Amino acid sequence: MNFKSLFGLSMCAMIVSACSIDTQPNYFVTVDLPADRNNTMAYLLSWDDGAKIDSALVTGGQAKFSGHTGDPFIGRLVVDGARGPIFIVEQGEVNISPEGKVSGTPLNDKLTSDKVRMNELETEFGKLNTADSIQSVQSEKLKNAYDSIPVRAYNENKGNTLGLYWFLQLAYEMDLAHIDAALAADKSLASSQRVKKLREARLALAETNEGKHYKDFTVTYDGKAEKFSDYVKPGRYTLVDFWASWCGPCIRQTKVIKELYNRYKDSGLDVVGVAVWDEPANTLKAIKSHGLDWPCIINAQNVPTDLYGISGIPCIILINPDGIIVSRDKQDQALIDDVDKAMADYAASQEFTVPSENTVSVTPAAAAPKHAATDTATVTTTDNSVIF
Repeated sequence: MNFKSLFGLSMCAMIVSACSIDTQPNYFVTVDLPADRNNTMAYLLSWDDGAKIDSALVTGGQAKFSGHTGDPFIGRLVVDGARGPIFIVEQGEVNISPEGKVSGTPLNDKLTSDKVRMNELETEFGKLNTADSIQSVQSEKLKNAYDSIPVRAYNENKGNTLGLYWFLQLAYEMDLAHIDAALAADKSLASSQRVKKLREARLALAETNEGKHYKDFTVTYDGKAEKFSDYVKPGRYTLVDFWASWCGPCIRQTKVIKELYNRYKDSGLDVVGVAVWDEPANTLKAIKSHGLDWPCIINAQNVPTDLYGISGIPCIILINPDGIIVSRDKQDQALIDDVDKAMADYAASQEFTVPSENTVSVTPAAAAPKHAATDTATVTTTDNSVIF
């Protein structure tokens, strides 16, 4: 017998067996979904870079994924084009309920526990009357407790996937200096594509902030190229709404924008929507269902968000007649105040006097009175845009 050949065959068998072990599934994700989602496609994405990891057909009210991972990673569920929960893909069995609650593995259980507590604090806060001095003190305590959870969770999980998730919850409120300081203190963050993009966004934000000239861009949809500058008319103010159909806060702000548009559209204000991070069909459906009467650039995706350093939506900017951004990232009453002031100044600038022997003053109609505080309650969308 040729022992050398036998030994070689044994080694090959061991290598094949080891390779097989290294590639066999070690994570399993089961998603329970409403029956009306049957026969639609579900996708598991990498939340960090958007890469598609797996797909599954929804049958029997469930979508199931399995695969092999060495290190845990942050996943995102998408069902029939609608965004679902963010969770940790790690070894073991992960379960996602119809309400979007994630359980079954250590990191997900810790993540869910902290999220549940934050939701409880938010609910308690919403029940308080902050105008009352006693309840105002309690509301401040609840706010501090709420804000402390991501900080504590990040510090407890520095260097792991859960730490990255919590850092990103904090980082969207950070400026460039604070992000750079965090990167210097926690080297593991540098490998995240989302952190890298966030830092790039802060650099872009500095170039497109208040006081800077707007930047032009071109978007192609349905075979037609549209330039943003075609909607920014010299001599008029332009209110620009970067939004998406699935974004609840975006839909809420349409009420504010509608009132501003109706008040000032005949007095020097134009409005243009820019649909980002959205499916064109969903955008068009939302425009119709919410009665958005102004023009909208469809299918902009990442083009303007990268250019303007937009990390979250809605992002609303106001451009003056000279093309300078005079307001950015304001919502509700703060947005109303900025537009009211800009339009009052615009109306005043339009007043002029014609010098002659018989001087005639030509004055347009007075600007509308300042807007009262609006109802900023969240508008519930009936679009097929979210699943949890």
